[in-house]
Amino acid sequence: MVSTAQELHLFTELVGAAHVRQADAADAVGGVVPSLVVSPGDEGEVASVLSAASARGLAVVARGGGTKIDWGSRPERCDVVLSTSRIAGIVDHEPADLVCVVRAGTTLSSLQETLASAAGFRQRLMLDPAQGADATIGGVVATAASGPLRTRFGTPRDLVIGASFVLSDGTAGRSGGKVVKNVAGFDVAKLLVGSLGTLAVITEVAFRLHPMPAASRTVAFESRSVLDLCGFANRIGQLQVTPSVVDLHWPQGVVLVRFDSSELGATVQAERVTHELGGRVLDADEERAMTATVAGSPWTGSGMVGAVAMLPSRAGEFLSSMSATCDAVALRPLLGTGEVRFAPETLDMVGSAVRSAGGRLVVRRGGATSAGEAEDDVALELMRSVKRQLDPARTLSPGRQVGGI
Repeated sequence: MVSTAQELHLFTELVGAAHVRQADAADAVGGVVPSLVVSPGDEGEVASVLSAASARGLAVVARGGGTKIDWGSRPERCDVVLSTSRIAGIVDHEPADLVCVVRAGTTLSSLQETLASAAGFRQRLMLDPAQGADATIGGVVATAASGPLRTRFGTPRDLVIGASFVLSDGTAGRSGGKVVKNVAGFDVAKLLVGSLGTLAVITEVAFRLHPMPAASRTVAFESRSVLDLCGFANRIGQLQVTPSVVDLHWPQGVVLVRFDSSELGATVQAERVTHELGGRVLDADEERAMTATVAGSPWTGSGMVGAVAMLPSRAGEFLSSMSATCDAVALRPLLGTGEVRFAPETLDMVGSAVRSAGGRLVVRRGGATSAGEAEDDVALELMRSVKRQLDPARTLSPGRQVGGI
């Protein structure tokens, strides 16, 4: 445990008195209240803080905007919260190469605004997690958070091309680079995606970017039949179209399919869907209203929220069994992934339904005692081996990852 006066003085010398404070209940991680919150200003100060904490046997949890701080299991210990709020800003943006390098404490919303306003270029990082404007780049990467755009552009793992990080003993490292075709060496940057801060503290990330589309068209297919909704969504994958979004929302009973392209490209693809499969193309007002109705679902509202993954062919089976149990469901049927919100007392029922559909449930919000179900012993041992190599003293977020890693 932290001897607060001594450690307060130590970290004050490292980062300055204005950037160290005693923690309170609002700083809790999974219900564990730390003793101190330390806010280093750059990678060098991160290294100093981690080196000092490791030498004293203190457990450290990295925090960005705090929007997903309760993801994962309850940590075994949390003595110090390391805030990345001061490590912000764009380090480099090469619009002609469609890449950028961003500090970990930069909010996703501020990055998107800067990229969209670059003179002569309109670009975007194609990540849209539902956790709000305060989500930071480091937090999005560490939690592998994504949203509806995952259908076309993937998760952070697909868009990260390099990273800078600091290990628990204060060693700074680099992986990858700022070019898309960088394949030299072991890709530690991808390893950090979804690690929940258990392997290293991310300080900078290099991303692949995409141009912002000239136009968008959204097709809505509405039904009270779960099988009809899933059938419509699955047939989208058989057409010669490239949707950015294919999301099924329940209990709203709607599949939204969005095309981002040129004016002609978006229009032709949307009309092909309605002609061959049904549904209707929304006008601008309808699209705004429908998007507002489902925005953030199922994260809005109280209850547990879990991420689900299953074979796309069995998404209808799962939704049929859970449509009356879950309060809200947002599925990406072409991928077999999504999120569900449900009452805590139905956790076992929801987990059983996911397993029956050949899938996996990971509780993201709601005070769960586990980050997820670890049924693959080989994968679990591999994860433990990586943890032992990168953080042998278990300084960083001990126990937050699946399997108590």
